[in-house]
Amino acid sequence: MTTRRSFILSGLAAGLSARAFASSPLQNIAAAECRIEPDQLRQRMDGFGASGAFFQARLLQRYPPAERTRILDLLFSPVRGAGLSIVRNLIGDGGNWGNKFNGPTPSIEPRPGVWNWQGDDDQIWLMRAAARRGCARFMSTAWSPPAWMKTNHNVVGGRLRTECYQDYAEYLAQYVLGYQKHHRLAIYAVSPQNEPDVTVKYSSCYWDAGQYHRFFRDHLVPLFTRHRIPAHLILGEDSTWSDAICRPTLNDPASAAGVDIVAAHAYAGHNHVPKVPISARTGYFSTALGHHKQVWQTEVSAFNPNDASMTDGLYWAKLVHYHLAQDQVSGWLYWWLVSGGPNREALISLDPASQGWLPNRRLFTLGQYSRFIRPGDVRLEATHNPMPGVFTSAYQLAAGNRKKIAVVAINENPQPSRIRFILPGGARALNGWRTSMFEELRPVGMFFGLGVRNADGWLCELMPHSVTTFVAG
Repeated sequence: MTTRRSFILSGLAAGLSARAFASSPLQNIAAAECRIEPDQLRQRMDGFGASGAFFQARLLQRYPPAERTRILDLLFSPVRGAGLSIVRNLIGDGGNWGNKFNGPTPSIEPRPGVWNWQGDDDQIWLMRAAARRGCARFMSTAWSPPAWMKTNHNVVGGRLRTECYQDYAEYLAQYVLGYQKHHRLAIYAVSPQNEPDVTVKYSSCYWDAGQYHRFFRDHLVPLFTRHRIPAHLILGEDSTWSDAICRPTLNDPASAAGVDIVAAHAYAGHNHVPKVPISARTGYFSTALGHHKQVWQTEVSAFNPNDASMTDGLYWAKLVHYHLAQDQVSGWLYWWLVSGGPNREALISLDPASQGWLPNRRLFTLGQYSRFIRPGDVRLEATHNPMPGVFTSAYQLAAGNRKKIAVVAINENPQPSRIRFILPGGARALNGWRTSMFEELRPVGMFFGLGVRNADGWLCELMPHSVTTFVAG
């Protein structure tokens, strides 16, 4: 690992790009077409992000200030980095498993009626650092209620005791109110349970669909409504891409009214990349979308050895594409922002011993979405797969007086791919940024793949193994 990364390669990339495009055999071949429909609005986008839970934020805190700043900028700055707009936090439960660099956070209510607002300093630091760089949405998930509320009196496994349903609803409400009062941090959304469908050897709690329904209908929704708790409620967060556990709650008007977001994780099988096909991690949540709920993918990563290459980056970019363009997902989160592990669980890999670090290509391919598609933007109908190996999606940008459209184009082919983007009214101005084997969110010009504007859009040649974002206005 190194703390001095590869922006010095951009000149080499430009030279290679120029030669590739100048000699491209596609110059005399008709282009595939991607049609963008500005009048066909789809889901409102809520943002993109990842987590610093289980003290991974603490690992980053220990880095020298200059390196820490560079890493935070790469994660959150919409000018110098990926511009992530959501941080996912762990709601502490006070468990005693793990260690100081991968373990639980203290509970805000370690005993009934005893409140604690200390011990979460690393996540608080991370949220504030992200906020200074433009990230304004913080979601928080509980991996377990406190042990005193559980059937097994342990944060690992077990269930929430029925007589503690109201206690737990109040616990979640106090978490939101307490972080506003004591830390001046507004929690955008709160989820009562991470992966309620699994039992593991760390903080966890099992719920079935009926228990979720009763808890939301009789306790959580009435309490949040009555006291006007200023946070959205997240339902689900199953370990696999499924909303089955959410359906009873959504099909009951009394409980559905209080649910804002339906979420799930996109793990599958042995979860290795690229062996797990994209299709195993995707699908349309008809019940949630039929009830007009926002759908979020709130955690995914892979457990096999790390791969910092563009091959890995393209895999995750395609997953984002399928979730957004076909499954109407509004919020999309990787697992960890940073970690010291040897696998694919983080966007940036840390080496705490040497204080080296490596930004994986998946950070930049995710950044091709997150830097440009901000909370409040709206996806537009567009051709999703204009030719084999090319995947495209379009978004109406809300910021600024003049509305603009962003188009993200993935080319997983080993050769350039020529695409004609059809946009009614054409593109008044056109800018582009690209991630490839040699580039990291690098601005591109007309000679390097940006394309040629015309009356009905623009024509461009996508670089092999690349993700390009065009902003047309």
